[in-house]
Amino acid sequence: MTRSRTVRVLVVDDSRFMRDLICRILGSDPEVEVVGVADNGLDAVAAVASLDPNVITMDVNMPHADGLTAVERIMAERPTPIVMISSQTRSESAAAIRALSLGAVDFVPKPGGSVDPGLVHLREEILRKVKMAARIRPIRNAAPATAVPGTRARLAASPPPLRGSGKWTPCIVIAASTGGPGALFDVIPALPAGLPASVLIVQHMPAPYTTQLASALGARAALTVKEGQEGDRLERGGVYVMPGSRNGSVTADGRIVLRAPQRNHDGCPSADVAMTSVARHAGRLSIGVVLTGMGRDGAEGATAIRHAGGLVLAQDEASSMVYGMPRAAAETGAVHMIVPLTRLVDTLSACLRDLGVARGGFVHAS
Repeated sequence: MTRSRTVRVLVVDDSRFMRDLICRILGSDPEVEVVGVADNGLDAVAAVASLDPNVITMDVNMPHADGLTAVERIMAERPTPIVMISSQTRSESAAAIRALSLGAVDFVPKPGGSVDPGLVHLREEILRKVKMAARIRPIRNAAPATAVPGTRARLAASPPPLRGSGKWTPCIVIAASTGGPGALFDVIPALPAGLPASVLIVQHMPAPYTTQLASALGARAALTVKEGQEGDRLERGGVYVMPGSRNGSVTADGRIVLRAPQRNHDGCPSADVAMTSVARHAGRLSIGVVLTGMGRDGAEGATAIRHAGGLVLAQDEASSMVYGMPRAAAETGAVHMIVPLTRLVDTLSACLRDLGVARGGFVHAS
C-alpha cells in the first residue's frame, strides 16, 4: 500500500496506558499509521501543525488544555477530522456532545474507566470510525435551496386534501448520523418558540449520549427539548430526541413507542422506523428532513412520507459532513428540496406556511 493511501493518525490521551493501547489498535491495521502522540490539548494543537495528520483521536479530560479546548482550536486554526474517545459517564458524555457541536466528527465510548483494557474489544469500531473520518472533507457554505429536478414545486402548490388524523399537528422528523450533532446545534436553537409543529430527532447515537444531546440542545433552544420516553404524546412546539439503542415510532394518537432493534446495527435509533410511522398516521402533515450521515437510513422513511403526501427535505452536499444519507434519500426520488444547512429553518417555515398552519389552518402558533 502506498503512503498516500495510509490514514495518518495523531493519538491524544493523558494516560500513557491508553495512548499505547490505542496506538496498538491502530497499528494493527496496515492502512493506518500513527504519526504522533500527545498527552494534553496544547501539545495536540502544536502536533497537528507539525505532523499534518489525516485524523486525530482525542481524549476529553486532559491537563493544560482539555479535549474541548483542543477541538475548538484545531477546528478554528487547522480543521482536521477528530474522533473523540470518552467514558460513558455523565460528565464525559456531555463533553463528547459538546465536542461534536464544536466540529468533532464522531466518538467512541470507552467501556469503563480511562485505563480499562476492555477498550481492546472496540478495535473494530475504532478502526472503522478513524477510516471513515479520514474521508471527510472540510465543509463549505452552500448555495440557496433548489428544487430537485423532476419533482413538483410543492412549496408554491395548493395543498392536497388532508390525509392525517385530526388529532395531529404537523410533525417534523429529522434524521442524522455522522456530523448530525453539529448540524442539530445549528438548526434546533434557531427554531422559533411558537413553532406550530412537533419535532422528532433521530440521531444515530447510543445511550447515554442521546440524553446529553437532548439536554445540550434544550439549553440553547427556545423550544422544549427532551429525550423521548415511552408513552410521551407529541405536543406542538415539543422537540423529542429518540433515545439511543431503541427504535422510536409514533402511534395513531401521537404517542411515542420504543422498541429494541431486531438486530444490532449502527443505524439505531432508526430514522426509517420513525418516519414511516409518522407518515402512516400524520400523512400530509409529515415533514421529513435528512441531514448529514453515512448509510441509507432515512431513504425508506422519506419515500413513505412522500407517498403519504408529506414533504421531504435533504441537506445539500456542500454543507454536509458526510453526504451519504441525503444522497440516498435524493436517489429514491422522494426529496422535494435539497437545502443548505443555513437555509433549513427558513425552508421549514415555508413548508409550514404551505400547510396553512400559520394562517388559521390546522393549528395556531401561540
